[in-house]
Amino acid sequence: GDRGTRPPHIQLRIRAMRQRSWGILLAVTVVTLLWGAASGFEADDEADWDGDRDKSSTTVPVEHSLAGNNQFTARCKMTYSSPKSSSFKSKRTVSVSIDPTTLSVGDLQALQALADAGKHYRVRLPSDVNNPSSPKVVASVPACLLIASDFHEIFRVHVDQFGHIRGLWYQTMALACPAGGVQVPSSSVKVVTSVNVDMEARGPKVAVEPQPKGVTEEEVKKKAEQEKTFFGKYWMYIVGFLLVFTLMGGEPDKEGGGGGGGGK
Repeated sequence: GDRGTRPPHIQLRIRAMRQRSWGILLAVTVVTLLWGAASGFEADDEADWDGDRDKSSTTVPVEHSLAGNNQFTARCKMTYSSPKSSSFKSKRTVSVSIDPTTLSVGDLQALQALADAGKHYRVRLPSDVNNPSSPKVVASVPACLLIASDFHEIFRVHVDQFGHIRGLWYQTMALACPAGGVQVPSSSVKVVTSVNVDMEARGPKVAVEPQPKGVTEEEVKKKAEQEKTFFGKYWMYIVGFLLVFTLMGGEPDKEGGGGGGGGK
């Protein structure tokens, strides 16, 4: 049982086993800490894109035509919300909302005249939310459909991350006008509006599209190229693996070198 009576090669082996045990324990601790740090890093990265603190909002007018010609009047407001720093990752956070609309008795009478004449009810938006005077995107339905749907309408807005409205789809809950005609209510009506957003990274643009303010497409591409490299993203795992590999190697076994002194 005395430590001094053990042969040298046994002592070397015991020392190597102890060093390996401490190395394994240290490696497990380091890997655990690195794993926790990496998980926190990924969670923070996702939170940056899901939070509202980096968002900016722009309000533009929604106009409609009740005269059956090219005369449009203000109807309500549309709010476009997007990240302040645009990137391909942040496209999913773009949102669009449209304020509630109430049609007055005068509006309803004009709508009734459109329906009786078989004409269309038209709505329009600026093609660039950063420029209210930009060329307009227009959509329409037969006026009788809006009345027949009990004033339930659907906006589908096609946008990109720069604030360009590439298309507008407008429809009502009614698919056909009644054969016997339609009749508007005698008092004001609140329109029930649903809004959907379609994100488009590429595709045909409107005929005349002004240069977007703020971030340009070149800047977005540059940011995309600056995305983390493989080593930049997974360096903690690589370092942890190398550390485990090194520590588990332990001291080289010196048993062979110590057995050559007893021949006499």
